[in-house]
Amino acid sequence: MKSVYSCILFLFLSTQIFAQDWVQVASLPSVFNSTHHSFGFAIDDTGYLVSGGSAVGVRSDFYQYDAAMDEWTQLDDFPGDARAFAIGDTWDGKAYFGFGTNGNSPLNDLWVFDPADMSWTELASCPCAARQHPAFIAQDGKVFVGMGNGIQGNMNDWWEYDIASDSWLEKPDLPSPPRHHPFQFGGIDEYIYTGFGHGNNFISNEWFRYDPATDEWEQMADLPAEGRVAGTQFSYEGKGYVLSGDGDDHFSMETGEFWMFDPVLNTWESLPVHPGTSRWAPSSFIIDGEVYLINGDTYLGNGNYAYVPEVYKFALEMDTRTNDFVELR
Repeated sequence: MKSVYSCILFLFLSTQIFAQDWVQVASLPSVFNSTHHSFGFAIDDTGYLVSGGSAVGVRSDFYQYDAAMDEWTQLDDFPGDARAFAIGDTWDGKAYFGFGTNGNSPLNDLWVFDPADMSWTELASCPCAARQHPAFIAQDGKVFVGMGNGIQGNMNDWWEYDIASDSWLEKPDLPSPPRHHPFQFGGIDEYIYTGFGHGNNFISNEWFRYDPATDEWEQMADLPAEGRVAGTQFSYEGKGYVLSGDGDDHFSMETGEFWMFDPVLNTWESLPVHPGTSRWAPSSFIIDGEVYLINGDTYLGNGNYAYVPEVYKFALEMDTRTNDFVELR
């Protein structure tokens, strides 16, 4: 009897500790806490969220997050087309952002945000087909964009933008069927990583590595779980992460799955799931070693969806004594 009680107590305490891994923080103001496909990024320990889709249509709203104060502040709107299904990344203290749809047609524009003067500047548009849901990675003075879907359907092309020359160059296609809303990250080594996504009659769990130096693609280890689409992703301290999204049936999964990719070992590791069911098209950014999961929506069944305004954070720092994640307090 004692051993059974001890087992139940252990399971209860383990559940309590597990539930504390993700900590809730301030939601966005109500006018912008019900969005999907916004672009989240952080520069100099300040978080930002821009654009997105909502029940009232595409948005151009722009917000700033102060982690120390746990406060959101509205900034001047993004000056380009209001949009959803857009994407971006940061490089060298600036954020690069573009593509998506303005609600009527897909876009192929590119913008840069400079926090030094809080300005947005339009750059050279991609000579590629306009698209929404592409992969987008900024690294080593370049921006890599590919896949996505547009008027002609899903794509698997791949483009490189050179920041210094403000010019685009087409590169070898992804060696796999066309798809939209893939996952992607860079900033780990000299490679770019991308995969998963939704193609014609499939949702993929394939993962690929692109070498900008040789223009070669290599298939890596598949995600050891169901296919994944419309989540969020990032890299940190030599590892890549994919968080939430829809599963094989393009509906919410029972849990908000969180996976870490080790590029050296070419392996995936499951991490503590976020609260609630998985979210479709949430956003994220990292401040001081903590990832923030923001907005998105979830499937309720019977064709009904609900926006998820709760924002959570998770500490990515490892405890070297236990080789486990540091628990947030």
